[in-house]
Amino acid sequence: MTTPDNKLERVRLTSGRKELRELIQTCEAIRDRKFNPFFLDVGLAVETLRKYFPHWDLLDDHCLDAETIKDLAEVLGLQKSQLRYQSSALYTNPEMLERKFRSLSVKRLGEIFLKSWHPVIEREQLTLSAIREGLAYWNQLLTYEERRKRLALGRAIPPAAADLDSLVKSGILTREQFAGNLRGLWEELRAQTDADGFVEYWSFIRRDSYQETVERAYYASFLLTYGYAKMLRDAKDLRLVSVATPTEKTAAGLVSFPIAISKDDRSSASKNPL
Repeated sequence: MTTPDNKLERVRLTSGRKELRELIQTCEAIRDRKFNPFFLDVGLAVETLRKYFPHWDLLDDHCLDAETIKDLAEVLGLQKSQLRYQSSALYTNPEMLERKFRSLSVKRLGEIFLKSWHPVIEREQLTLSAIREGLAYWNQLLTYEERRKRLALGRAIPPAAADLDSLVKSGILTREQFAGNLRGLWEELRAQTDADGFVEYWSFIRRDSYQETVERAYYASFLLTYGYAKMLRDAKDLRLVSVATPTEKTAAGLVSFPIAISKDDRSSASKNPL
């Protein structure tokens, strides 16, 4: 005969087994990264275990209880790892931070801001009169296009390269003059070639005047472009090598190689030409 107490005990055991299985399923979902580790209240889960533990008599029930404890321990390990990562990354829970800010007074917030504020510039040397002077200058300054109209220069055009055709059209020199100057420099390069078969670049182009030095460097670039010479480069020097039979055509696969020429001190350019 079933007594009310026995019936109540069976209901309690059935409910306990169900709750423990639900805890195990939740722990498995957390291990599979479906939920945040803190989704589960471990303290409440432990209270559930304490509630039903005195009523377990069967081995299967004790095994279910042990499995639940094992899974809760794994969840605690995941929570520990997440807390350790967040602390190393200076992570702060947004809700906790918001509550803390709301609890502070305006005065205290201002003090915290002043202590943590590290401006990249200061205004110590920027006076009020200097600000007014600067504003007055920029306010009365016309735009670039308006200033160009005063000089009647027309619309500005983008920069372009000064090739041989441009020089001829500008009347600086004719095509024949350019070709003659280029071949003359090539003959000079061949005459100065040493026993090793090359000429040091800066000793070849440098002259007493800056204008002549730039002009020789300009022609030397065309010697390389049209196959009259080749350039050798190492860590310290630039060398020109004369070609016995020039192609007089633009070489394929050319690479732009800028070389700076100092107007004030050309000797320094020979040490560090790039």
